[in-house]
Amino acid sequence: MTSLAEPLAAVAAPDEDALVLGDRPLLPTDVVAVARGRRVVLGPAARDRMRLSRTALEKMLSRGDSVYGLNTGVGAIKTTAISADRQAAFQPLLLRAHRVGHGQLAPAEFVRAAMVVRAAGLTVGVAGVRAEVADAYCRALDTDVTPRVHLLGSIGQADLSQLAEIGLALIGHGDDGAALVARGYTPIDLGPREAGAVVNSNAFSVGIACLALERATRAVRALDVAAALSLEGLTGNVDAIHPAVAGVRPHSGAHETIGRLRALLSGGALLTGARPARALQDPLAFKVVPQTHGAARQALAHCAGAVQVELASSGDSPITLIDEDRAISTGNHDIAPVAIALDYARLGLAQAVTIAGERVQKLLDTAFTGLPTGLRADPTTPDDGLAIVANGAASLAGEARLLAQPVTLEQPTSAIAAGIEDRITMAPTAARRLHEMAGLALRLAAVELMCGAQAVDLRGHVGELGDGTRRAHAATRRSVPFVGAGEAPDGDLDTLEDWLAGDDLP
Repeated sequence: MTSLAEPLAAVAAPDEDALVLGDRPLLPTDVVAVARGRRVVLGPAARDRMRLSRTALEKMLSRGDSVYGLNTGVGAIKTTAISADRQAAFQPLLLRAHRVGHGQLAPAEFVRAAMVVRAAGLTVGVAGVRAEVADAYCRALDTDVTPRVHLLGSIGQADLSQLAEIGLALIGHGDDGAALVARGYTPIDLGPREAGAVVNSNAFSVGIACLALERATRAVRALDVAAALSLEGLTGNVDAIHPAVAGVRPHSGAHETIGRLRALLSGGALLTGARPARALQDPLAFKVVPQTHGAARQALAHCAGAVQVELASSGDSPITLIDEDRAISTGNHDIAPVAIALDYARLGLAQAVTIAGERVQKLLDTAFTGLPTGLRADPTTPDDGLAIVANGAASLAGEARLLAQPVTLEQPTSAIAAGIEDRITMAPTAARRLHEMAGLALRLAAVELMCGAQAVDLRGHVGELGDGTRRAHAATRRSVPFVGAGEAPDGDLDTLEDWLAGDDLP
């Protein structure tokens, strides 16, 4: 670690309505809001559930019941008892022992997302920990300091290393703990079982997944906009987005995509038929946008459903069964449903990214557009125009496809914890790659808009654009100028990408 705990860029104002944990299941949108600064507090219903669970677990401890992680070690040390006089020292030692992260530090948003997800999991009321533990996360989130957490270290069987780093800050350990204390935070002293509960969760993976899903959803919408402007630039055949297409093959994602594309083209000469299509059949990258973007939408929806189940659940082991007056070990720390769904989401997004890259190549090729190669303003000059933009687009698409490779097929290991922990899911890698891949998709959409706008301008069709494509063209031209004869592309794609990722998208 090279710096003090990372300050959040913009913390929510104190008078903003806080999210109350425990009154209802947490939603992915809640996680995103807290990650970006919304306040969070522990509700009375959660406190009541946690109090009952803790009381039951303390009775088991006083009776001398053998409960994993309560009065025994964890992992390969599960057969070694923790004596009562060792409990206070054991809790911080467990956190320190699990602090085994590597690589770069995670963005503050990732860490805040993990903290609220872990707190929400505790409010289910089966972990057997005091309400004060969940409350510690809420109080820390209410500061402008975010603990430093390494991106690498978890294999997706509970994000032990990342949650240990957060836990150490919550108990006031090290520079991160000191930074929190300096902001008025009071460290928590952990009791029996509570250090185990701090680390025994996939909250880091799930938190990133919430942020990644939000970014990926925006990316698909951005690719819709880019594809629509490309259709305008190509003078494409809009029969491919006729409502009957989804009617005879009713995949929900295709139906939604066709609705989006038609709305973007609405009022324009292309959709009304006032401007005839150049060809009876367009390249597949233009023709199958409903099918590929639809597949991406359905994959993301499946992933969002799996994440939402996780947010309303407990991944703890052991869990306290109050009615049976005992605690049982579980396998709920295995996050295969979410990890597989994240792999599926990336595979779905890869379809949309791939055809976006191909549309860029086609727009730059005179054989498909009838326009000068490279969308040059003067076809008699040797200038490149936008031709070399194709390289950057291919690079973005290639990087994104590499990130789409499934990670849940990674071979298991039988060596961890004396052979007990013989399975991995790599869920944090799956979530992190979806987040990165969505960023590449947004950038590629900006590149496609630059090319689509150039094609529209060369045809002189700006006044005939649809309602949404007109807005897209104008947004592009605010920061990316037309490339004239003797010029090279020199636009601000960062500004255009920000617009694509924002809330003003048509």
